[in-house]
Amino acid sequence: MQFFEINGTVIRAPTEIVITPEVLDKTERTMDGTMVVDIIGVKQKINVSWDYLSKADMTVLTKAIGGGTFAKIAYPQDGTGELITMIARAEGLTYQPHYDWAKGELMCKSVAVSFSER
Repeated sequence: MQFFEINGTVIRAPTEIVITPEVLDKTERTMDGTMVVDIIGVKQKINVSWDYLSKADMTVLTKAIGGGTFAKIAYPQDGTGELITMIARAEGLTYQPHYDWAKGELMCKSVAVSFSER
């Protein structure tokens, strides 16, 4: 089953996906101090993390989010399990290089990245 895609490429299923609605608003105060809030829109912020990613999956991820471009991601919808597609900007990629002695290969540990809807 496909669980997470980036730019049409399926990579290892994330350990955790946290979906947070992000309210875009403009806040001002009137002359008497009353706060006035204009809701501009609601966008999704998707925080994705993996315990471990292979070198190949990490390469796919870094190429897709590199250069400040937008990426097309697909993640599971609540309840139905169907994938929702979203154009998003990646922010805050973090990881730790890790050598797996049993497999004899370099991997990435504690990989995390956030995607903000366009």
